[in-house]
Amino acid sequence: MPEPKFEHDLQAALSAPFDPREVKFKPQMVRDKRCLAMAYIDARLVQDRLDDVVGTLSWKDSYEVLADGSVICTLAINLPGTQEWIEKQDVGSLSEQPDAGDRLKAAFSDALKRAAVKFGIG
Repeated sequence: MPEPKFEHDLQAALSAPFDPREVKFKPQMVRDKRCLAMAYIDARLVQDRLDDVVGTLSWKDSYEVLADGSVICTLAINLPGTQEWIEKQDVGSLSEQPDAGDRLKAAFSDALKRAAVKFGIG
């Protein structure tokens, strides 16, 4: 069965490449004089993409902090012109930052970005 046009258009808009100037890099592994750099986007960019593509009132996120400090994000998008919400979930981990608040904040951001990937973002 062919995919409805609005779903195809929505998927294409959500998964469109980001401007390379918006993509950041961080060292993942350093050995000798070499470094493996990993590309990433920040959570604000994910939120901006959702706002631009589906509108500020047509997506929502909720979070649950687990006993080990990791965070589950449930990201939901309302399909345009319908009452149907599509949900995706994923888990973010605590970072290695020294401040407990920053570690938890990073877990929330990580969970959002991971859930967004399931919609094609990033």
